[in-house]
Amino acid sequence: MATATLAPRTGTTPFWRRRSFRRGLTGWLFAAPILIYFTIFVFGPILASLLMMFYDWNGFGPLSQAKFVGLSHVTEAFGDEKFLGSFRNTATYAIVVVLCGVGVGLLLALALNGVTKLVGFVRSTYYLPVMLPMTAMSLLWGLMYQPRYGFINQVLGMVGIPPVKWLINPNIALYSICLMVIWKGLGWYMVIFLAGLKAIPEEFYEAAQMDGATAWQRFWKITLPLLKPTLLFVIVVTVIGSLQVFSPIFIMTQGGPANATNVVVYWVYLTAFQFMRFGYATTLAVILFVVILVITLIQLRLFREGGLQSYY
Repeated sequence: MATATLAPRTGTTPFWRRRSFRRGLTGWLFAAPILIYFTIFVFGPILASLLMMFYDWNGFGPLSQAKFVGLSHVTEAFGDEKFLGSFRNTATYAIVVVLCGVGVGLLLALALNGVTKLVGFVRSTYYLPVMLPMTAMSLLWGLMYQPRYGFINQVLGMVGIPPVKWLINPNIALYSICLMVIWKGLGWYMVIFLAGLKAIPEEFYEAAQMDGATAWQRFWKITLPLLKPTLLFVIVVTVIGSLQVFSPIFIMTQGGPANATNVVVYWVYLTAFQFMRFGYATTLAVILFVVILVITLIQLRLFREGGLQSYY
């Protein structure tokens, strides 16, 4: 009796019918919306900006009429006194906001760390300005800074202090804006530092106190080293935000008086939309991006040595 034999299968299963392909396709389909978004609205503009650096374009004519200028925009930027002046103002603004904001925020957090009564109310009071828009706060403080009828000068007048030209005097205009920004961000600094302080075990302080360590020694030897990850986060975020300041300058001073508050982002805005030099404005923006990147990498390197590595 003859037995039937099965013929051997020829070929292989098409790839589109394989289970691994279908699983991979499902994942790519779920990720497609965010990938398309980043390609169109993030990576696309970044690539266009890098290309625009090498062209002179006024923003109105077709791109085919853009003139290739090579690296002339870069060399022009480093000889542009307005741009260099705006960079100095930006650096001054960032230094003041970072040092004062982080320092005062840390002091507030240390003061409230041991408070047990009404701590929620106090935190909410300090954090309330953080939730308010920067535009609204800039308008409000602009009115408070008004030389004659402003609230601050009215209060100073009650104690015999003459009116101060907060936003008119070139010597103090930038610091006046820094004061408003620091006040607005104090609640954010305080909440972040409080979270970091709560993560430090109390046993460390009890052991140090039993060994006779003073309050300053406990802060310097225990609090500050263990707070390095939080300090890293706060300082990096604050520096990046300070170097990109725009809204308070645009609303309160428009870069004046006498360019005393002219910062890089505001100068980029003027160069692009007032002087119609989009290629040159893009070059200034890319230079600012490189500076922010370098400063951030330096901060990460400095703070991670003995900070994040030991923490994790």
